[in-house]
Amino acid sequence: MESADLLHSRMVEAPASKMFTQDELLELMNERDLAKLLSITQNLLDRKMLRLAKVGDELRFQAISASETKKLTSMTDDEQMIYSYIEASGREGIWTKTLKAKTNMHQHIVMRCLKSLESQRYIKSIKSVKHPTRKIYMLYNLQPSIDVTGGPWFTDSELDTEFIDSLLTVVWRFIASKTFPSAFQEPQANVNVFSSVYPASHTEFASLDSVMDFIISNKITNIDLALNDVRSLCEVLIFDDKIELVKDTVDVYKATWQSVLEAGYGRAYKEGAALDSQQQKFLGELDATSQYSIFDHYSVINAQVDEEDVVYLDSWIRV
Repeated sequence: MESADLLHSRMVEAPASKMFTQDELLELMNERDLAKLLSITQNLLDRKMLRLAKVGDELRFQAISASETKKLTSMTDDEQMIYSYIEASGREGIWTKTLKAKTNMHQHIVMRCLKSLESQRYIKSIKSVKHPTRKIYMLYNLQPSIDVTGGPWFTDSELDTEFIDSLLTVVWRFIASKTFPSAFQEPQANVNVFSSVYPASHTEFASLDSVMDFIISNKITNIDLALNDVRSLCEVLIFDDKIELVKDTVDVYKATWQSVLEAGYGRAYKEGAALDSQQQKFLGELDATSQYSIFDHYSVINAQVDEEDVVYLDSWIRV
């Protein structure tokens, strides 16, 4: 039917998710005769080129692509019904028990249809972290929602602790290298120990965006991480006292000196290896209060550096 094909071609020019009202279809066809329009839409429905949906109290029409039409016409009536419920479930998928209840089909028929549709790669089975024992199906070309997969932290519905731990290490090392650049290097004789291990300036600390950019540019993982995923990693490191939020900033982080020492870095500075004999003699003659004053002079404590950080230095001052 020429008029039906014309209407379908005009409908598919719109976005795939577009659902047309009856009035919009009349406008598309430049038609006023409602009976004629109903005849056209019925023709498209019979040829599996159109689907109906109810939005509120109103009936809407949606075009079906040629490839999808070919797929539907190759199915049996039972398979079409099963497929339609799976399609309606979207990225959440649908449980086989729910399919059986909605279609009112015998278990054997449901399983036969599912097997046929799966073999043709029209649908696929997925695992849900919320319901690991359930057999859930969704359209083959869709990706499950985070509610189903658990997000990037899950592999085959299991929490991937090894993956998480490796990312935590990478994120901490990046932030620590920004905070204490020289602590990961061998001390140099001409480098002042005070300035080389004290936190970097405010502008050199690690922002959330810079952590994200580092992960992407260095291809740390082939799993797509969102900014909130990286923020979650930083929150874990804060809870573990390995990093801190820089005062008066949003999503800017610095590492704790203690975490650097616990990771086995900065030991040479801790033991005073970077101090020359004159500096060691000078420090040895000072009491603890005076030593803190020296550190205060070299580190230049300001609004961007929390005073608590100075406490970290007492672990490597040689009294």
